[in-house]
Amino acid sequence: MLSKEEILGRLRTLREARSLLQEHVARSLGIDRTTYVRKEKGHIPITTEEWLKLAQAMQADPAYFFGTPEAIEKDSKDAFDEDDLLRLYRSLNHEERLRFVCGIREAVRKMRQQTAQDAL
Repeated sequence: MLSKEEILGRLRTLREARSLLQEHVARSLGIDRTTYVRKEKGHIPITTEEWLKLAQAMQADPAYFFGTPEAIEKDSKDAFDEDDLLRLYRSLNHEERLRFVCGIREAVRKMRQQTAQDAL
């Protein structure tokens, strides 16, 4: 059985992997940020209903938090999808967005070049 600290650690890890701010998660629960922080740190209990809302907000199986290996494996594979990429992009300022897009273009160019070389 997982400890409270391990379960809350998974909550924080998944929130960070999804690039979600505590404030955004708090809003999805209908609470303020400071209350959410206290819940994430284990100072206030998280209700069953809140765990379900957290899983929905983070696009995860609720079992992920409590140790089902299948749920953990699935969420680990899907931890960075299109929505996460878009959320990350939107969090950047103009200059960072330009560098981000240039970096992705360069990475895609290199991948395609490598694929072409591998095909020869």
